[in-house]
Amino acid sequence: MLINTLAASLLGLSLTVIPYQFPENRLYRPNVDTGFIKYETLSIHGTNTYALTFDDGPHKTNTPQILDILKEYNIKATFFIVTSRLNNSTFPIFKRILDEGHIAASHHHEHDNSNQQTETNYKTKLKKSILKLASYYKRAGYDYNKIYYRFPYAAYGENDNYHHMNTLKDVSNELFGDNCINFVFWDADSGDWIPTLTSRDVFNNIKSFQIGGEYTTYYISRASGHRRILKKKIINDRPTKGGVVLMHDIQKRTIGALELFADYASKNDISFTNIDVLDEFSFKNKKCNLIGDTK
Repeated sequence: MLINTLAASLLGLSLTVIPYQFPENRLYRPNVDTGFIKYETLSIHGTNTYALTFDDGPHKTNTPQILDILKEYNIKATFFIVTSRLNNSTFPIFKRILDEGHIAASHHHEHDNSNQQTETNYKTKLKKSILKLASYYKRAGYDYNKIYYRFPYAAYGENDNYHHMNTLKDVSNELFGDNCINFVFWDADSGDWIPTLTSRDVFNNIKSFQIGGEYTTYYISRASGHRRILKKKIINDRPTKGGVVLMHDIQKRTIGALELFADYASKNDISFTNIDVLDEFSFKNKKCNLIGDTK
């Protein structure tokens, strides 16, 4: 059982954070090696420090507004990009992400549920996503040597015929000659993807990971034969007081929620970092460059 950072500190214990960020050097087993609670970012639990991440963009109007807020509060973040959305019209947003010190990462080429993809389809689209990101980094004038990836829907490991972590290693070795694809889950789900939530709901959800209390999720009502998504209040009684936050820059409500949380953080001794400086996601001395890339 892993002890979180805060508890270890209170008990006077030393804590070794297991570097789960790269697939391990073993054969993963389908339907056995699953789940992502074990991949929590323990190094910043209990520290009042958060790493913001945004999925599914770039969005032509929402992402620039999110970048404006991050710039105002001097926050660096990671954008997990669905690379089929990268094109000439979104390239200026992509370049701005890098120009302003953020990280652009892969959220696959399309937002497919990985567990429903054949190994061939999954591998093909993963390679396509990584190579497209690399080309856009190069076009923007930056080196692509920190390769981060997030599974759509956090779905992995539940296909009977193969395990996605093994495929990550295979693709990485083909493209980089090393185990270089650094996968990222999260500690705090903002819930901004839930259709019925407001910006205030999303802000309160994030805040609940700092102070505990009410968290707004949803349930499906089929009363009178009509399907409706309704809000449901639960209690977050295990605030992490730090961690990686899941948000989505394709959601309009995320803009207001980010503004509220950034302002709240500035008044409550809460700080921000980015994933590349955290133990769990650090490349340390690992050199990752595309094979055959002479730049």
